[in-house]
Amino acid sequence: MIKFSFAWLLLIFALALSAGAQGMRESAECVEELHGYVSRCGYVALPQDYENPAAGKVEIFYTLIESKSPQAKPDPLVYLVGGPGSSGTQLLRSSFRLYLRDFARDRDLIVIDQRGTGLSNPPLYCREVLYRIDEILQSNHAERAEVVLAILGECHRRLSGENIHFETFHSANNARDIVNVLLSLGYEQWNLVGVSYGSRLALALMRDHPQYLRSVILDSVYPPQADIFLDSFYSGERALQAVFAACAASAACSERYPDLEAVFYKLYHSLNREPETATYSPPQYKALEIEISGYRLYDWVFSWLYDVQFIKRIPNLIYDLHLGRLQDAVSYGVAHEALIRNNSLGMHYTVQCQEEHISSSYRDYAGLIAAHPHLSGYLDYPVEGSATLARLCEMWGAKARPDSANSPVKSDVPALLLSGEFDPITPPSYADMAHETLSVSYNYLLPHVGHGVLRSERCAVAIALDFLDNPDRDPDSSCIADTPSIDFE
Repeated sequence: MIKFSFAWLLLIFALALSAGAQGMRESAECVEELHGYVSRCGYVALPQDYENPAAGKVEIFYTLIESKSPQAKPDPLVYLVGGPGSSGTQLLRSSFRLYLRDFARDRDLIVIDQRGTGLSNPPLYCREVLYRIDEILQSNHAERAEVVLAILGECHRRLSGENIHFETFHSANNARDIVNVLLSLGYEQWNLVGVSYGSRLALALMRDHPQYLRSVILDSVYPPQADIFLDSFYSGERALQAVFAACAASAACSERYPDLEAVFYKLYHSLNREPETATYSPPQYKALEIEISGYRLYDWVFSWLYDVQFIKRIPNLIYDLHLGRLQDAVSYGVAHEALIRNNSLGMHYTVQCQEEHISSSYRDYAGLIAAHPHLSGYLDYPVEGSATLARLCEMWGAKARPDSANSPVKSDVPALLLSGEFDPITPPSYADMAHETLSVSYNYLLPHVGHGVLRSERCAVAIALDFLDNPDRDPDSSCIADTPSIDFE
């Protein structure tokens, strides 16, 4: 780990307060080696609190993947992952395979573990979730939120004793870290690709540090003025209805899975009255007893809507459950639930409580229920639902960020906005919202994909590459018209 004398730290932190701060950089071993590419990794030490450098430091881990082109452009592409709380390092291999390698053909690629995540220090991971994952997975719908809340409480108490200043873990400081890492690597200007929360972070950079940005790609756009905690219920319903409509419009799907929407909601209500129980036996692990309520089914379908490979299976999985065939749906559903272990939940709730929950004084849950009465009981089920979220953020001691943190971003930095038709969490309307105040921006909806458009659709990659070549003109988007309809399994 990086070690400095106290005098050196004070000097570094004092320098970091300036606009041209670069921090102290130290090389480290790369944990992801990409075949055929040269990678360099390291840490950049920066203030945990830029307004009080003596309060401690963060060490931001980066991976620099060198372009193989002898005529590589001087402005790299910086990859910002979502969450908040995901690790760029952890997602690097799959993202590189799916699309980032295309961008590395003539540019260096920089992947950064945002403060509180991945290999950056201090980590805000809740290891208590890992220790008690069986308890979470085997809880029923009436106790689930309470179980998770108790575990998160243990996590917060532990992190509170580790000199972590929670109030400094937010998007503005996150953006400032990104700038300082890139400056420490010797770059003067760069391009961003931000996915989900990474797009919100990219928008913060456009607001606060536009002088460093050549162009920005916003994938699955999450604008700061959106209220994602309330909107997610509307957005999930919208995406689900879009899948039902797509199946009904497909001769093969509608013949194999007739009346899919009616079957789903009948199943949803019947499982809430009388949940099913199934045994889930993950490889090389003990068997778990999984209760399947309608609320849990809704959660599973919501998570499947993120990934086009699972979207294709949704009609089949709904009908499997309808016919009493439980195992595939349980395996896929619980596997998605278990991903909670990979996210830095401490970072996630530190950011979201400050910037989303506390910053919104009113949420019209009554209006939501009036529009979607079947969601009434569901609002008490998830940790981020109406019953538990306020308690969680109060326990977390979150204080609201300034109004600017949730204001629309106005910028003339060229931006490409990409949305997926079936996205259940960052709907196309979010991209429209951000597009309104970005004076040089190009906004495209990709049909038949969910969350994370670039990883899901090669047409989106082609549009993004054309945009990067010349961000000041409309990119070639003709491939959208040729994208095939979704082929349900």
